Amino acid sequence: MKYKISVIGYGNLGFHLVKHLQNAGHKIVQIYSRKKTESGFIHDLSEVNSDADVYFLSVKDDVVKDVAKHISVKGKIIAHCSASVEKEVLSGCSENFGVFYPLQSFSKNTETSFKNIPILVEGVNEKTTSVLKEIAFSLSEKVIEVSAQQRLAVHVAAVFANNFSNHLFSVAEEILKKENISFDVLIPLIEETIRKVKTHSPAETQTGPAIRGDEQTIQKHLAYLSENKELQKLYSLLTERIKNNSNN
Repeated sequence: MKYKISVIGYGNLGFHLVKHLQNAGHKIVQIYSRKKTESGFIHDLSEVNSDADVYFLSVKDDVVKDVAKHISVKGKIIAHCSASVEKEVLSGCSENFGVFYPLQSFSKNTETSFKNIPILVEGVNEKTTSVLKEIAFSLSEKVIEVSAQQRLAVHVAAVFANNFSNHLFSVAEEILKKENISFDVLIPLIEETIRKVKTHSPAETQTGPAIRGDEQTIQKHLAYLSENKELQKLYSLLTERIKNNSNN
């Protein structure tokens, strides 16, 4: 079934959500954006009408609650797209509320396919869950119904796997720049690491001096980082975590 959908919020996620919902055959009724000025967009939450079947709030986590206070779509389905916000913040908008969370990092200037993006769905009732799952399956082959606790766990895990790992890449780049070496030297290593975790548990494929108990190398690395106590501390913390994990 194809649905009439309004998207409230036109940031990185909203941009891609509108595009892929349209490609899947759904009709976009309204798009709310504070910044877009061209026709086809609304700029005041009071302009949100009741013509859609489903309303998606694709706004930042810390404003979902405030935005929801200005929306009333009784009888319709409304879902926010945030990882860390409870679905109940939408209870004043409609009796049919939930969460529609695509697990991916989005950028407007990067083409993204929803086909393999996991979409986590949570609904307050069977009707809401069913419709959200149906829309999710029209976009992706990977749809998972989760509880609030499970969604939070996924988000915490995603921060470690994506945000923290990307920051560690920037740390590696900083170290290499100091020695006038391009970050490109690490690309094959990074690609091999990603290839392995696609088919094996990351714990099973851990390599490096910490997992080997190579104290001589660890001490050399710590000595190299002696001028940057923050990175030295980070290196020690991660090293100890890997050692302890290998002993469990």
